[in-house]
Amino acid sequence: MSAVMRRAPGCAGLLFGNHWTRERVEAFQVRRLRVLLRHACDHVPHYRRLFARAGFDPERVHTLADLAAIPMTCRDDLQGAPAMETVAEGLDPAKLVLHRTSGSSGQPLDIRRTWFEEHLLQASRLRVLGAFGFRLTDRRAAVVLARHESPTWYGRLGLLPYEEVHCLLPPGEVLSSLRAIRPDILRGYPGTLSWLAGFLTPEDRASIRPRFIATESETLTSDMRARIGEGFGAPVIDFYGSHEFNLIAWECPAGGCYHFSDLTVIAEILKDGRPAEPGEEGELVATALHSFGMPFIRFRLGDQVVRGEARCSCGAPNSTLARVAGRVMDRFALRNGRSVHPYTLINPLLQCAPWLRRYQIVQEDLERLLVKLVPLAGKSPTADDFAGLRQAMVDNLGTSVSVRFEVVDEIPASANGKFRPYYSLVRRGSDGAPGIHAPVR
Repeated sequence: MSAVMRRAPGCAGLLFGNHWTRERVEAFQVRRLRVLLRHACDHVPHYRRLFARAGFDPERVHTLADLAAIPMTCRDDLQGAPAMETVAEGLDPAKLVLHRTSGSSGQPLDIRRTWFEEHLLQASRLRVLGAFGFRLTDRRAAVVLARHESPTWYGRLGLLPYEEVHCLLPPGEVLSSLRAIRPDILRGYPGTLSWLAGFLTPEDRASIRPRFIATESETLTSDMRARIGEGFGAPVIDFYGSHEFNLIAWECPAGGCYHFSDLTVIAEILKDGRPAEPGEEGELVATALHSFGMPFIRFRLGDQVVRGEARCSCGAPNSTLARVAGRVMDRFALRNGRSVHPYTLINPLLQCAPWLRRYQIVQEDLERLLVKLVPLAGKSPTADDFAGLRQAMVDNLGTSVSVRFEVVDEIPASANGKFRPYYSLVRRGSDGAPGIHAPVR
């Protein structure tokens, strides 16, 4: 049995700890953290070197207050590193479950988990859905970047039925698929679902009647919530997650804040290096408590969030998040009346540019797009690389939009400290139609 799988028995609390006290939750976090730190030091080359350089001894951690002694890791540390450096020794990276980030942070990253870890985190997410009335036989539909997945054994038994509809399809095709699925629970990106809500017909509303809608991956604004809720006739519950951690937090309808997934993640919110106070905005730094195949320890996600109160008013033992500041997806409006989701451009960008470390796509006006590219260290894009990228853009935008590529050493964050990997300078009116574009900031 591998060193990774020997850590599995400590995971029982993840599924059965929903009635614990806050003190018991924190004690569980400390136990898992100590096991994780020792494992990373002994079996993961990246963390072994990181801890050694910092003079950090995992045995020094006895409480959550000791987190500050653990050196942090960011995407730059892991991106482009050989898999054998970031994956636990004794595991074959090729046999692990692979997630490649869609690039919502502007820096794509390969994330690997064991089969056991993957299903454990999925089970934890389903446990949370159960609190909102989810049943094992409910039909779930997700309007997302669809993946091709093999049928599962429980799916063949009629349990946990789940289908994905590609979010980049025309709205009529998406809604046609949803009418056929008739989902009990609908999941998707806020920007996409609020956009789809404007195309719903009476026939759609008669067939697409979810009990609730789960939004994720983008900031859910109040106007998006209203359009989604009114359009689909269902309550909207927002989920905050990432490929690195799966579920991080979810919205509490009773308390108005977000509950952190404390049994799977230790979440810190840091402002100027110190823990943020309730109501203060800071950087989210997280530790995945059940990822031993490829650990994420004090990982800087790059998200700015606002810390909530120590406890939710609903009485749950979870620590809380007031809101996520940022991550709204802009649709690019074109002069011919089309609107293009940024993912239409991101997918070919990632496929054509394995040498890419960071990017930013800026729509300067209705007919001009600027794509900033930061290569990985030691990598230089060739003329053929640019030709492939340009063709991919033309395939999705048409020839009426000019695309300019700019290779840069770095892409700085905006004045508020946030990084936006894609945004449009085209202003929209209250009806959503494009207007005079804003000045470049």
